[in-house]
Amino acid sequence: MPYLSFASNFMWVMIIGIFGPSLPAMIIDLDISYTRAGLFFTVLSLGSLVGTSLGGYASDYINRKILFSSIALMLSAGLVFAGLAPTYILIILFIFMLSVAGSPSGIVGQSIMLDMFPEKRERYLAIQMFFSSLGSFCAPLLVALNYSSGLSWRWSFFETAGIVILLLPFILLAYLPKVRAQKHQRSKLISILSDRRIQLSALFLFLYMSLDIGFSYWLAEYFSSELHASMKISSAGVSIFLLGMMTGRLTTPRLLGAVKPRKILLFGLAFALASLSVFLLARPVPVKVAMVFFYGLGLAPVFPLLMARGTAVFPDRPGTVSGFLFASVSLGGMVFPLLFGAVAEGIGIRRTYFIVGFIALGLLIALNRWTAERPQPSKNIHDTG
Repeated sequence: MPYLSFASNFMWVMIIGIFGPSLPAMIIDLDISYTRAGLFFTVLSLGSLVGTSLGGYASDYINRKILFSSIALMLSAGLVFAGLAPTYILIILFIFMLSVAGSPSGIVGQSIMLDMFPEKRERYLAIQMFFSSLGSFCAPLLVALNYSSGLSWRWSFFETAGIVILLLPFILLAYLPKVRAQKHQRSKLISILSDRRIQLSALFLFLYMSLDIGFSYWLAEYFSSELHASMKISSAGVSIFLLGMMTGRLTTPRLLGAVKPRKILLFGLAFALASLSVFLLARPVPVKVAMVFFYGLGLAPVFPLLMARGTAVFPDRPGTVSGFLFASVSLGGMVFPLLFGAVAEGIGIRRTYFIVGFIALGLLIALNRWTAERPQPSKNIHDTG
């Protein structure tokens, strides 16, 4: 069953990833401005914010096979409709719909995985995040392959819809655990949202997005405008960052057998901060490119280990907690690319990246204190109210 979780997260992140490399062709085809094009990702994140919250909560109450299958069908249909839509407004509408309906796919898969294998929480979440990074890595390759074959940007949506449909038979045939407790036996929603540990987990994941998408979103433009690098090097920057992420997330599950999660989390973030410092201070472009890889390598274990710590608080509600935490991730995805872009217009991308460094330092100090105590499951997991 963990393979379904890995596949669903790969699938959803790949869908997100096809928008970036498709933008140049979409701008020309639809004759839209950069501002209107930027709205694609904002609408996608907004739909994900809604979808992950509702889908995570639903996965703790609704038959999971029916829910998982319905999500796959709606997501596939949304991709097809978005690819067929002739106007900008219709595409925006279908993007929002497919995001609301499809974003819970990874949440539902994760909640089932955590329900079945709570003792392998950190290990499986790290592997899951590797597949998410792999999805981000494969998306531009698919778009580039279509362009080289003379196909339009719309084919990437159709092909991704086909990948989603391929997942459906495995969902229908796989064993998916039933909800183990009745509604009145389960933790109250208000007790989850008001729990300080959950709130801190959500806050840290929100801030983490400034280090991840906030950094990578403007990386190609940094190489191009600040360093006057070629388009080839500029476009390769994000791929190198993702390669570092994939390497780190592939290594993390192996390290968990010998090193405590807290040490991996803190050392990874400290290593990422050191790499970012060298990246900003060094002058040679090859050194900067190498530091981008090491930055992704150090940042890789932070997300899965933060998610593992948060979901361990209410082990009887993996879906609701995962949905709430992923909602904070979606909110970070909406806020930081736009925020850093607005700041960069005034002070430049290089100086904006110093803000990323200060956030990383503050997060490192806060996590060092927060992770000093071992997380304990909530005593109210069987609160019958």
